[in-house]
Amino acid sequence: MEVTSRTRIIVGLTFAAYSLITILLGIWSTRQARKTDTSGSGFGKNFYAGGGNMNWLLVGMMLAAGGASGGTFLSNPGLAHSWGLMWCICMFGTIFLNLYGAGLVQKKLKIVCGRINAVSFGVVLKHRFNNNRFIAWYTPLSIVVFTGLMLYMQMTSGAKLVATMTGMRYEIGLVLFGIILVVYTIFGGAKGTSIVSVFQGFIMTVTTVALMVGLFTYVRSDYGTVEKAFRSLALTDPSILTPTAQFSLTGLMSYLFLTGMSGAVGSNNVSRAVQIGSSKALHRSTIMTILFIGFWSCIMPFLGTLGKTVFPDIASDTIIPYAALMVLPPVFAGIVVAGVTSAIHSTLAVNMLTVNASVVMDLYGSLIKPEATDKELQKVNTISTAALIVLMTLFAIKPPALIGVINNFAIAGGAAAFFIPMLLGTWWKRANEYGCIASMVGGVGYYFLATFNPVFAFNMNPIIPSLIVALLAMVIVSVATPAPEKEIVDIWFGADYGTRAANHS
Repeated sequence: MEVTSRTRIIVGLTFAAYSLITILLGIWSTRQARKTDTSGSGFGKNFYAGGGNMNWLLVGMMLAAGGASGGTFLSNPGLAHSWGLMWCICMFGTIFLNLYGAGLVQKKLKIVCGRINAVSFGVVLKHRFNNNRFIAWYTPLSIVVFTGLMLYMQMTSGAKLVATMTGMRYEIGLVLFGIILVVYTIFGGAKGTSIVSVFQGFIMTVTTVALMVGLFTYVRSDYGTVEKAFRSLALTDPSILTPTAQFSLTGLMSYLFLTGMSGAVGSNNVSRAVQIGSSKALHRSTIMTILFIGFWSCIMPFLGTLGKTVFPDIASDTIIPYAALMVLPPVFAGIVVAGVTSAIHSTLAVNMLTVNASVVMDLYGSLIKPEATDKELQKVNTISTAALIVLMTLFAIKPPALIGVINNFAIAGGAAAFFIPMLLGTWWKRANEYGCIASMVGGVGYYFLATFNPVFAFNMNPIIPSLIVALLAMVIVSVATPAPEKEIVDIWFGADYGTRAANHS
């Protein structure tokens, strides 16, 4: 079945309408963000943390939309189309593991970030580990590398989507994504991004429901029932419905950990902790984030495998846009484009805030020029954002074959560097700077070794043995070297620290 030019035109016009609304909303939200800036908080807290008093709805939707990315709407359905139900099971587990992982560190980080006035992940980790300069440099540079890979993957996803759905050239799609992104990230900061994310989250939800109804109806018209469709698929490709056909049980469990727990203990937790106003609002925003991400993440991969029953021979990464063109009226297919674009744009925006906070606050403002004024920091932020968008566009001109692999590599690489230092740094008083360095270097080093030499992965995703190495390195080196400073321990583990500090002053 060929896609008609009329369908392409209607889809393109719908996408253009979404783009225009997003640009206008971005301009408006930028102005609103400037009006509501918290005076006296400084550029860092105002821009990257929204003044530190954002409400739970804005933070929850921003991080939900940011967490549901091109991976959720393109690469995860693509992996499910290629690998089968195994990937669906992994996605089903993320909602529980993400909630549990976030609960491990968020409340403590909310308290600590308030005590040390932190606005970035690098500042938090550097403070916990005695302001060690190696950690101070290693953390933001690692964030730039691994989060940068995720940004590259998102730009690639977006351009592929536009090219598939509208017939537009891939390179033109890249430029469009960059232009729209600039409007509400380079000036609006956290508050501007959050306001746009509410609109984008709504579009993503409508997209999920529309595609689910359309694909189920299409499959039933061909096979009578969804069960018969899967039975027919099992006759031609039995492995697609066998959870352990593509991977061993240990491999399945390691991927489940990767997509759930490992991504829940990291920089986004710091972002949430510094952006939101109270602990109660923090809990509400976490629940809201998990519910929305859970809905999108559970439905979309299943649709990828379901799409295999009727579209078995198309490129896996294009299953969602192709299915939308085949099973939905043109206007709704255009809404799918807008929905997936929303997921990609929101993730790009949130991750760009994370990268820029690392570059502007951790590298420039903390290490290169600590005396920098707010005006200088704002200028560096503008340059950093523009440069990052240009670099992503240039790198994304030649896309990879399977974008989900890049996404998983980036998530796992960040987890290898930060999961153990953040988790043990939050809950183990004896963890020190030497253990942190050993954990970071050992975890990332082993991750690269196991990735490029699978024998060291032991039939698992490389993140699992890498985290074991990182854990052992942290514990052994921390125990063998001097304990952390008492002042640091008091700030991180003293429940009455604020009261004692106030009395002392």
